[in-house]
Amino acid sequence: MPLWLTPAVDVLQLLVNVGALVGGTIIWKLYVNNLKAALTSKDAAISSVEKNRDMWRDKAQELEKRSPEFMERMLSERIQTREGEISRLAEDKGRHEEALKLLERDKANLEADLSRSRGFRLMLALEGEEDEGDVEEGESIDSLLPEVNEIQVVRLGEVGVDSGQLMITDPCYIDDEWQHDLVLDEDAVTEIVGRRQPSQGETANDASGDDQKLPSYSYKGVMEATLSNGYGELAYRLGHPGAGVAFLTAWGDGVYPIYGEMHDGRIIRVYITLG
Repeated sequence: MPLWLTPAVDVLQLLVNVGALVGGTIIWKLYVNNLKAALTSKDAAISSVEKNRDMWRDKAQELEKRSPEFMERMLSERIQTREGEISRLAEDKGRHEEALKLLERDKANLEADLSRSRGFRLMLALEGEEDEGDVEEGESIDSLLPEVNEIQVVRLGEVGVDSGQLMITDPCYIDDEWQHDLVLDEDAVTEIVGRRQPSQGETANDASGDDQKLPSYSYKGVMEATLSNGYGELAYRLGHPGAGVAFLTAWGDGVYPIYGEMHDGRIIRVYITLG
């Protein structure tokens, strides 16, 4: 190589090295910018997921507050709080006697509410209304359940009992279907009571005789139904069911309160406290 080319080669080599360094810097900057954009996109996705999570968690908490289990838990906690206050006030009963009576009354009301809540849950379970799997896609549970404040429990009145039995019937049947001339003598009562406990090797249907024939719509029929099973359907004069339903009370004679659930001005359920 001629000597005069040596400086030119060095300059060219220097220019090539500078170009490679500049190109590498540009490529590195583009790579870093790409990483930053990816991180920004991931942060946005994470933020969106967190917002959705918070939204569904709030909805779940709202639905939980409407559930009977939540009401039972709240009532149980309030009862425990009242019991603790009663215990503290009982230590100084002389000064807090009036407050103690108020707290005991409040506790009794809460226990009654808790009992009604558990009974309502049991009734819903028997009717199949708690199965959320029946809700179709796109439907909201809120649209299927009425608001709590739309249902009002009212005391409808009370009924007196002197026979230890009650009957549910349409009053228009009493004049035309009720069989006043049918009575139940002592021998018949003994026979019916004896059928309540079948002998060894005998089924309940065998002990009850003709299980296809319903008791008549009469006082005798009511006694037959309640003495045999504690409850039963009553038949019209033609023998088909539907005239009424009779059942025993838990504590015999007395005066029993009746409550109803009002929804949109209509009674949708009736409760009879029998014990």
